[in-house]
Amino acid sequence: MSLKETDLYEPIRLFLEEEGYQVQAEVKNCDIAAVKEGQTLIVELKTRFNLKLVYQALERQSLTDQVYVAIPRPQKGQREKAWKDMLKLLKRLELGLITVALDSPLQTVDVILEPSDSLVRKNRKKQERLQAEMENRQVAENVGGMTRRKIMTAYREKAIELCCIMEQFGQISLKELREMGKEDKYAAMLRSNVYQWFERIEKGVYRLSMAGKEVLFFRDYEKLVQYYRDFYRKEKEK
Repeated sequence: MSLKETDLYEPIRLFLEEEGYQVQAEVKNCDIAAVKEGQTLIVELKTRFNLKLVYQALERQSLTDQVYVAIPRPQKGQREKAWKDMLKLLKRLELGLITVALDSPLQTVDVILEPSDSLVRKNRKKQERLQAEMENRQVAENVGGMTRRKIMTAYREKAIELCCIMEQFGQISLKELREMGKEDKYAAMLRSNVYQWFERIEKGVYRLSMAGKEVLFFRDYEKLVQYYRDFYRKEKEK
C-alpha cells in the first residue's frame, strides 16, 4: 500500500494536542500549524525526505523558528549513511525532524531533532496572516497534506456559519447580525456573495440561495455544519 502525506497527519495531530498545542491543518500553505502559549510551530509532511520538503521548510522559517519536517520512520533504521547525512543537513539548516512509525499499529511519533533558533528574518505580515487565519477557525476541518479536497479557510468557515444562521432564522438582516455581535466582515461577505450562497431579499436583508441550502448537506462540510447548527439552535431557543 502506497503511503500518503495525509497518513502522517493524524498521529502528529494527536501528539501535538497531547503536548498542549492547538492544531490546524492547511493554514496559509503550511501542512500543520500549531500554537501553544503564543508560540507557533509548523510541520511540513512528506512520505520521503527530498529537496522539495527542505525548500518548503526553509520558506516556513520566515514565520517561526519552530519548523519541523515529518516523514515516515525509515524501515532500514537510523544507521544508514543517508539518514546521517539527512540529520547533518537539517542541523545545518536549523530545522527539526519528526518521524511517524506508520509500519506499526501504534504509529508512534518521535521527535528526532529539535529546530534551532534561525537567523532567517521573520516576515511580520505573513506571521499576522497565519495567526489571524488560525484564530478565525473554530473547527479543525482540514487534514494536513491533502491535495484534492478544498481547503477549509477561515473565510469559507464564516460563510458556512452564515448559512447555518439563515437556516435557523429563515432570513437575517445586517442589523440583526450586528445585534448578534458579528463584526462588519460578515456584512461584507453577504454583500460580496463570493460563493453565491445568499440572496438579497431587500435592502440589508438576506436569505439562503438554492446553492446555500445545498452546501449545508455537503459531506465535506458535515462536521462544521453540525457545529454551527447546534450552536445557533441553542441561540434560537434562548
